[in-house]
Amino acid sequence: MNKKLIIIASALIAALVIAGVGCGSKENTVQPQFKKLTSAVYASGTLLPEQEYKVVPTVDGYLQEVYVKEGDLVKKGQLLFSISNEVREVQEQGAGAVVEYTQATVTEGAPMFKELEARMEVARIKKEQDELQYNRYKKLLEEDAISKSAYEKYYLQYQASLKDYQNLQRQYEQQKLSGRLQLQQAQNQLQVSRAQQNVGRMKSFIDGIVYDIYKEQGDLVNPNQPLALIGAGDMIAKLSVDEDDLDKVYEGQQVLITMDAYEDKVFKAHIKKVYPVLNKVEQSFRVDAVFDETLPVGIYGLNLEANIVIAENKDVMVIPRSALLKGDSVWVKKDKEEVKVPVKTGIADDEWVEIKSGLDKSSTIIVK
Repeated sequence: MNKKLIIIASALIAALVIAGVGCGSKENTVQPQFKKLTSAVYASGTLLPEQEYKVVPTVDGYLQEVYVKEGDLVKKGQLLFSISNEVREVQEQGAGAVVEYTQATVTEGAPMFKELEARMEVARIKKEQDELQYNRYKKLLEEDAISKSAYEKYYLQYQASLKDYQNLQRQYEQQKLSGRLQLQQAQNQLQVSRAQQNVGRMKSFIDGIVYDIYKEQGDLVNPNQPLALIGAGDMIAKLSVDEDDLDKVYEGQQVLITMDAYEDKVFKAHIKKVYPVLNKVEQSFRVDAVFDETLPVGIYGLNLEANIVIAENKDVMVIPRSALLKGDSVWVKKDKEEVKVPVKTGIADDEWVEIKSGLDKSSTIIVK
């Protein structure tokens, strides 16, 4: 090695050793500054619509018709998909046939009722004839023109025909009631079969937009297997906030949001809702933020980052966070001595912390 270079290197090493003597470690000194300081809680999130739901069938079958595509605007009650199933179709046809047969057999014009009506008519005529005979012999008895035994014969005959007629009347009414019940049961079964068919016709629950369709026409569909994703309302920021920051977040707070799709743009928003449920897997809780301005585009699922503003002060006295010791104190140079001074802190960000008392702008702070 060149002798001149060796001498320079040796001198540098000696200077570094001398500089470290006395304090035992490297240190710098700084003085408090005045800055506009903003304290915020960081959160990651996703761009989502205010309302969303997945179209989920409760029956199986084949996707017979797809009436919408991604990006379509839909109205509440609009038909989205049709799921076919031969078993349900046969069941509906069978239930309809049962209703038709039951109607033909239980209505008052049915053969069974005509037979009962004919028997009732015969019984009525006999009852009326027996009643005339009974009344005649009753009058004769009162005039002592006949014996009591002769009267009782016609009395019993009348009572028998009266009971026969009344029994047929009750039978007729019971048959009508039974027929109505049979018809109602058949109609109920038909309604159930039709309802099963209607279950296969999927309609929209809300006015919204179709964001995604998971199945194609002809695909086999199983119960509880989503067919599509539909959303409605303005786009919001669905944020995940660390559980340690729960006590710092509340409704109405200002939020500053950035997205990878708009690197140079900061979107202003505010907290609309704080959900009181902890996600134990991610150790975070959900917060929804509403944008204060119209977004240039609403892309479902767009990743974003947010800073939830906790406090914002103007021209506060700050020092580097690295100078603050545990217990809120700092090392200060006073008359060539190092003195540990307690301080009262305020808001802070990643680099700076506000000093409310304990220091002034002329203080010389040691950063070790």
